[in-house]
Amino acid sequence: MEKRFKVLRTISVIFKVIAWFIAVMSIIGFVVMLIGGAALSQYSHRYGGPGVLGPLGGIAMAFYILIFGALWFVSLLAGAELILVILAIEENTRTLKPPE
Repeated sequence: MEKRFKVLRTISVIFKVIAWFIAVMSIIGFVVMLIGGAALSQYSHRYGGPGVLGPLGGIAMAFYILIFGALWFVSLLAGAELILVILAIEENTRTLKPPE
């Protein structure tokens, strides 16, 4: 039996690739912000920047990046899997249909 809806399967794969890309970039952003944000906050006082929270601001921003990256990752991965579930339901329904 031939596979139908090839475009939806392709969209599902694209969603999965984007989801994993966001996961990797969120982890990299978390580490960079954790290290760089805390270090950068001590220079903002010297040069008049908005580093009011100090090192805790950099740490808070790092966790903000991590949490929202995780939410985007889960959302995109769930969307990709939802497309595949709907396609599986369609295939199973088509195979159970009695021949005419």
